[in-house]
Amino acid sequence: MDTTDQKRQLRARMRTHRRSLSESDQRTASECLAQQLLTLPGILNAKRVGAYFANDGEIDPLPALEALIGRGSKGYLPVLFASRRPRLQFAEYFVDEPLKRGKYGIPVPFHDRRKLLNPVGLDWLFMPLVAFDEDGNRLGMGGGFYDASLASRSHRAQWRRPVLIGLAHEFQKVDALNVDSWDVPLDGILTDKTFRPINWAADAA
Repeated sequence: MDTTDQKRQLRARMRTHRRSLSESDQRTASECLAQQLLTLPGILNAKRVGAYFANDGEIDPLPALEALIGRGSKGYLPVLFASRRPRLQFAEYFVDEPLKRGKYGIPVPFHDRRKLLNPVGLDWLFMPLVAFDEDGNRLGMGGGFYDASLASRSHRAQWRRPVLIGLAHEFQKVDALNVDSWDVPLDGILTDKTFRPINWAADAA
């Protein structure tokens, strides 16, 4: 079996598992995630924090993001574009304001495209993933939106914002993932159970 088939099967297995979680289990996982996220060193000083609207059984970061907004941070959610190449920009998220249907049916804030933020404008970015390993390698949905949008970060020697944290349910951990040349490394992985620092000393605030 080649790597592409292995990734396809792993995605299918993990997506089925996380979609099988009950609303109660998802809510508990999200609450545990938020409790830990709010204690990450430097996070309460972040001015601009990006997250995502949970979809397909992903662990939900919005309670944590809304708590940060309540403490003075600005929160952002991704807007997906796939014209010539996949890319992400970020629209400011306001608690209690309605969202609209975006690409793949994922809700996004109403926004002026001229005011969208590129990832480099964020201090922290909390990213979804399908699977991860102890080395901080991330398997996404396969669309390439995050890797393409963050590619320039890997080439910067010093100022490497945003801090990149992958979010997942603990059961999404696997022994090892194959890494592609375009995969952007994470600074840490946070689950409902624990935080795993990866490139933390060099990059975290």
